[in-house]
Amino acid sequence: MKKLVIILLLMATGATAQVRFSADFESGSMEKAELVSQEMKNGTETLVYDFYSRFDPANPARPTLAPSARWYYFCMEGVKDKEIVLNVKNSDARRPYYSYDNVNWTRFSETESPDEKTIIKKYNQDKVYIAYYIPFTYTHLLNRIQDWVKNDWVDLSSIGESEHGRNMPLLTITNKNGKQNKKVVYIHGRVHTSETPGSWHLERMIDQLVADTPYAHSLRENAIYYILPFTNPDGVVEGNSRSNSNGVNMEVNWDDPEEVTTKEVKNMRAFLQSLLAKGNVDVFLNMHSQSMHQATYWVHTAETSSDKLYRNIMVLANLTMQDNPYFAKKDLCFSKMGSRYCEGWFWNNNGDKTLAVTFETPYTYYSQNKEGEWVSIENLRKFADCNLIALGDYLQAGAPYRINVSEPESANGFQTMTDNSKFYFGNSYLKSTKEGAKVKYVFNGKKEGVELPKGTYEVYKWAAGESLKVSNAGENEWVKVGEINHNGGKKIKYTYTAKEGELADNLLFVKK
Repeated sequence: MKKLVIILLLMATGATAQVRFSADFESGSMEKAELVSQEMKNGTETLVYDFYSRFDPANPARPTLAPSARWYYFCMEGVKDKEIVLNVKNSDARRPYYSYDNVNWTRFSETESPDEKTIIKKYNQDKVYIAYYIPFTYTHLLNRIQDWVKNDWVDLSSIGESEHGRNMPLLTITNKNGKQNKKVVYIHGRVHTSETPGSWHLERMIDQLVADTPYAHSLRENAIYYILPFTNPDGVVEGNSRSNSNGVNMEVNWDDPEEVTTKEVKNMRAFLQSLLAKGNVDVFLNMHSQSMHQATYWVHTAETSSDKLYRNIMVLANLTMQDNPYFAKKDLCFSKMGSRYCEGWFWNNNGDKTLAVTFETPYTYYSQNKEGEWVSIENLRKFADCNLIALGDYLQAGAPYRINVSEPESANGFQTMTDNSKFYFGNSYLKSTKEGAKVKYVFNGKKEGVELPKGTYEVYKWAAGESLKVSNAGENEWVKVGEINHNGGKKIKYTYTAKEGELADNLLFVKK
């Protein structure tokens, strides 16, 4: 696609002011900039422009779906010591980013971005880049892939090519000589190409998964991770906002007629069908970013899926909130299951055997708190760490450093419950029928093929709580119940004594 280059020669009193707008680089995007006014204020030249972001092409698969113009990423030259005012059209200006070298990025301050339609700044260098959020390009991804594949537990392949012939690289991450019959996780990102916070977040998850650390080894030992970082490489390279090169919003392209189904979606469907033919996909994470000022999972309601799927998503969501300053219980959003989404494809092909869900990071700030932290690469990395711990806990894949025990060895004075009034792991939980009921948990390292290091372990119980959209404090989370010292041996044990009516579910041992 031909990139837009606009040269504006502006006449000021006694001088010629030249500002050049361009977007002729990878992921660059803009429509036009029109000069509105020009004046001198206290010795500083002020130039006011109406800036227009570029709309995606019309969507041939769903003509009634309005094209998006959220994304912009452009360069201005000739701006040193000038105050430039941009009135942003077609998109918004909620404190976007600027960079003088196209590498190091800074958010505009609240003064420089005083409302959602205006950017005002005096620049101290002649050339500046501006982007809706910090760009995460296809070239950057390919460079990072070269880092990741240096590890023996990472394989690189491809699920095919995009409409414009770009490769769709797939990472397969696991310990290759580990257990058989591992849990299977599939993650994909960057369906909507403007959603770069999601790519920075996913990059950190991959960094942690491929790390040469004891916990990462335990995650890889117990599960295999298939990660497609970019589902839409054409849209990324060509600077689209939410569509591929043909204008199709691939997020809602999964049940369209074949003639309007993109090559990229066909590639993904074929790959996923091959995974299901081999066995199960336990978890699918669809990684996005959203314009709402909060992170969220989009939880599919039980009425449009099943009680089991709804419960499993809520368990994963609440695990992700554990000790996470960027994700509050009130942040969760809920939606109907739909065949047009990838989650709907999994539902139609595998039912509730796959926990399939969309996860969103925001662009701006967290939990609707404008006075709190604004989204940055640094806190996205911290958030990703919480996501990965939650995923490991859900899969029970973190032993011996996070040992999630689901089946107690014995339970005296408990009734087995299978109703859907609580959020719990697996297919049942226990309810104490008397004061002082005891439940014993044992993890057998020999049986699981795990060496248990000596040391202190913190012990947590899963406090299964009411199946509410916003969980009560102290419910549906890990609650610390004690500590134990493990002096060696193949087994680690803990007996919990419950009050009458108290619930018991999974137990977690965390190595200090």
